[in-house]
Amino acid sequence: MNNNTFKKEIDLKDFMFAIFRKWRIIMLVAFTLAILLGGYKCGKELMHQRDDTFVSELRDLYVSDLKKYEQSKKGYERDINNFTSSITYQEKYKENSLLLKTDPYNKGVASVDVFVKMSKTLQDNNLTVTTLDLADGVVKAYASAIQQGGFLADMAEQKGIDLIYLKELIEVAVDYDSNMFNVTVTCVDEKGAEEILNKVIDNVEALKPDVQESLGQHSISLLNRNAGVVTDQLLADYQQQKVSNLAATNINLEDAEKALKNLEEPQMPVALSKISILKSGIKNGVLGWFVGVFLTAFGVCVAFIMNMKLSADNDLKDLFGLKLLGRFSQMRTKRALSCIDDWLDRLEGREYIPDELAYEMVAANVNNFVCEGKSVFFTGIVGEENLESLVIKLQEKLPEIKLGFGVDMTRTVSTLRRLPEYDMVILVESRGESRYRDIEREVDIIQDMKKDVIGYIILDSSIKAVRE
Repeated sequence: MNNNTFKKEIDLKDFMFAIFRKWRIIMLVAFTLAILLGGYKCGKELMHQRDDTFVSELRDLYVSDLKKYEQSKKGYERDINNFTSSITYQEKYKENSLLLKTDPYNKGVASVDVFVKMSKTLQDNNLTVTTLDLADGVVKAYASAIQQGGFLADMAEQKGIDLIYLKELIEVAVDYDSNMFNVTVTCVDEKGAEEILNKVIDNVEALKPDVQESLGQHSISLLNRNAGVVTDQLLADYQQQKVSNLAATNINLEDAEKALKNLEEPQMPVALSKISILKSGIKNGVLGWFVGVFLTAFGVCVAFIMNMKLSADNDLKDLFGLKLLGRFSQMRTKRALSCIDDWLDRLEGREYIPDELAYEMVAANVNNFVCEGKSVFFTGIVGEENLESLVIKLQEKLPEIKLGFGVDMTRTVSTLRRLPEYDMVILVESRGESRYRDIEREVDIIQDMKKDVIGYIILDSSIKAVRE
């Protein structure tokens, strides 16, 4: 066997079961800490509840916070409703508006200038008077009628378009100084623009008798009438602004909904309610339980890593190339929740082996590996009572082989003195007790003394003495 430098890597399975096996102490610490933290919180709040001044200030603060919460909640809900309505309108407008569907770089346009001239009247004194003061009213009457757009109702119904989307295609610019107004119609194409402009002109002609009756005789002249296709950067900017407005409104709605969701209603202070005190105590108790589990499990992990004790039956085979001759296991004493221990045994692959069977297996292995006339020395980091009981029992089964024992050669001088008297060595180690570093020292000493190590025997740490 080569004397290699000891290097033990932590096995994840062994590491996990080392923690699971300590479940009783973990639960004990966890529940103890839960009771302490929960009881402390309840006691502290009960003391506060007896302080009338403290309770009064706490109640006033809670009422103030509750009012602020209600105001904030109503504000966010109002904003959400407004943003939702605005988005609905903007999306409908985006879907149906002819103005937004018009290509700004290929826009159909039709326009006309309408000039109003008041008629001259001859008075009794043969003087001619022009009613200039009424011209502004006439121009305004025509412009207002066009902007109201009621005359487009038939066209809107015919085309299946809301009247509002036709009205926004018409722009009226009034020049009162010149007694005229300009009508400009925008549409997706030139033909559509001309069609709407014709409706505007027809409406002006139809309104003329009523306007004359109300505001005086006048004549209407149509000037500079034309139609065509133009590029309109202002329309492009307008369309982009509408898209941006819709996106901004959606963002505002998301922000308002998020703010409402994150808005937390102030909780009634614990000191104002015994039920709240109980809930607070339970909450702190649960927190204490988790803290207890974490701290205890962490302590078990640290102890496992720092101590590096023998944890698995095959570890010495993997580390030093030794043969496993047998193992003794302790039959578990039935106690509360021992079913959990049994379940962990099944998960880890442990099984109980009766002592008589274990002795027979060890004796058979020793007999197979020991040459005739050779003597065997049993040693290891276990109790002297265990070693003595083990060797006596095996000697009965192997009377032709000389057997001896000695405890912990790394710390016992008498064991070192007796070791040269024997030809071969068998290590007896305890799972959960023997340290890897100590076992390595034992192996080194045996090799230095030119002795052969037949193999090793494993005892459970719970076994106080190998039973006869």
